[in-house]
Amino acid sequence: MTNYVACKSDGRAAEICYLAFNFFSTVAVTFINKICFSRVEFVFPAALCNIHFLVTLLGVEILHKMNVYKKVNGISLHDPNFALLAIVVGVVTPLNNTSLKLNSIGFYQIFKLLLTPCVVLLEYILDGKTISMQRLICLVAVCIGVFISSRSDLEFSPYGTLCALIWIPFAAIYKVNWGRVKRMYNCSTLGLMRAILPYSIIVQAAISPFVDPPGLLDYEWTKEAFFWIGLSGLFAFLVNFSGFLVMGNIGALAHILMGQLKTAIVMVGAAIIFHQSYSLGQIGGAAGAIVSIIYYTHVALKENVNNDEKKTETRLPLVNSTSNKRGDK
Repeated sequence: MTNYVACKSDGRAAEICYLAFNFFSTVAVTFINKICFSRVEFVFPAALCNIHFLVTLLGVEILHKMNVYKKVNGISLHDPNFALLAIVVGVVTPLNNTSLKLNSIGFYQIFKLLLTPCVVLLEYILDGKTISMQRLICLVAVCIGVFISSRSDLEFSPYGTLCALIWIPFAAIYKVNWGRVKRMYNCSTLGLMRAILPYSIIVQAAISPFVDPPGLLDYEWTKEAFFWIGLSGLFAFLVNFSGFLVMGNIGALAHILMGQLKTAIVMVGAAIIFHQSYSLGQIGGAAGAIVSIIYYTHVALKENVNNDEKKTETRLPLVNSTSNKRGDK
């Protein structure tokens, strides 16, 4: 019994570390990307995403050469579940950046809220997952808090709305199917990243010309530009790795809420540190969202630990496939 309790405690500590890792790396890369866009004037978000993926793939390959993890056996594009995941991983980030570019911050945040019920519905349809009443109340409180903090910056754009509507199903499939494919092949997060990133880079590069403005080939690569864009790529590796850890080991909803937590904390921090003008209602909404997310995380981790012995690895594939599934050997 003592060993079982210790294992549960270790598992919970690991999940908390994954969440903290993802949160701090995401906040760091946000500020570094802002420097890339403003200070060194690299105004090509899709190209920056490609650089992020390339640096991430390089980091994953280096870790593989160091025998940190083993490659995934028996996985290929012949498996429609893997192929679908490769496509959505390559598409979702440029779509997200385009949505942010075309919409106001408030409208962008409101649409991101729609991702939560989409993920809940998709997990219920595919895996029969349900959430407890406590977690449901927390999710509702988060949505209300983010809505209150964002509602004063709502600007409607037909093209921006269309882009956001296209982004939502891709993002939901991406967040849900990552953990499912990882369990299907019984592989590590790094192993799946190494298998999927080359294909996702090709997909992302193919759609980049439709997202970025012209002039990429004429960009002047100064030493300062190399430094900040390279640093952005390094932190992007940490963000991708930590994000995939959260999605694969804790769940898609936890990853979504980490994004909402980042937005709320940055907003409150900007009001306190930089004296940016937000109404008391906006600050209160952001603070309420932060408290709700923290409590949701506490409840979710507690439920995950209590249900560890009840979990089953029987999962229905997102797409019917006859390919054999094999884990690391």
